[in-house]
Amino acid sequence: MLPTARIEAISGLIPIHFYLKKLYSRFLLRGSSLPSNHIIKSILSSNGSTRHTSYSLFLDNLTPKQRLHLNSSLIDMDNSCNELLPSFSFFNEKFDPGNQLIDSFPEQFSFHPHSSNIKNHIKNLNNITFRALFNHSSSIIISDANIKNHVATSILHIHSHNEPVIKTIHQAINITTTEAELFAMQCSINQAVGIPNINHIIVITDSLHAAKRIFDSSLHLYQIHSAMISHELREFFLKDNNNCIEFWDMTDCPSKQNWLLHSLVNKDFKSFDSWPIFPCKLSWDYCKKHECNSILPQWKMSFQASDLRGRNFLELLDSDQNPIELSAINGGPWLQHFGHSDSLWARATKAIINHAPTSEYHLRFFPREEFSCPCGLYPIESR
Repeated sequence: MLPTARIEAISGLIPIHFYLKKLYSRFLLRGSSLPSNHIIKSILSSNGSTRHTSYSLFLDNLTPKQRLHLNSSLIDMDNSCNELLPSFSFFNEKFDPGNQLIDSFPEQFSFHPHSSNIKNHIKNLNNITFRALFNHSSSIIISDANIKNHVATSILHIHSHNEPVIKTIHQAINITTTEAELFAMQCSINQAVGIPNINHIIVITDSLHAAKRIFDSSLHLYQIHSAMISHELREFFLKDNNNCIEFWDMTDCPSKQNWLLHSLVNKDFKSFDSWPIFPCKLSWDYCKKHECNSILPQWKMSFQASDLRGRNFLELLDSDQNPIELSAINGGPWLQHFGHSDSLWARATKAIINHAPTSEYHLRFFPREEFSCPCGLYPIESR
């Protein structure tokens, strides 16, 4: 048996049939990213819309028996689109050139990324929050989100001068952490702009990259959230030219310095139990990652259960004494350690698959040759 599958495993290369399966699932997802006036959209199911029902190839015009016998990727794409939550907002005027937030209000929002000096960053955070808490026209938003058992939980606290802390908790299933963070920002900004006499909003988050998506006018996975937040901010900015919003990054800072306001959010996280949520539709980003992650267990199972692994594949252990598992990330677990040298990689691969030029290997194919170990302590030289 050729050692191709074993060499692919060591190199971190997914077998071609699994890779094609992943590409096909990505192709099906592309259907939901098409604009509503695309020709393929005119064929897919209407979901209650009557816009394209007169089209001759409209899938809703097919009988269940015809759909069952029609082996088409359009049927798979239609089923895939029906399982997804809307993520894209096509032809939204808020993203038109000249009508974007960055064009109309460039001076009324700002980002403050995490600096390399943690102490100075914490000092700046303390100064800005201290001034805001004693200013009746300022509001501070602390938001955080995490995922446990496929349930995304987002918690936000809104602090205002001489006002009780507004606490909000949201839960959702089948979404990513970035989507949970954006949804938390959407809810918090919606509440903050509704507080009377507020003209300065400070958002402190550990997902500054998600906050920047609010002002991204390109086609991306979070356009629905961006459009809703942009609408709230546009109305907030139009009320007064002095109204502004700041986004501060707190990545790694609170955990190292035990920052007070974030510790209160963490306390709520620990005291809140995730409740079971009924299955619902999937977000586009979650489905993409889920389809990609589902390929890896299939690859591991087929490699272990079939003859592809072979009888002589060397089982190596990691630093925790656990067997090294297959992975396609960064070249796989083996290539990360000895991939820096071609000659070392070749020798290690031969040793792992037991195709090294040892006497044990020669004994299998050339039994008449000498196979004893040169050290004289073992009858057969092995790897």
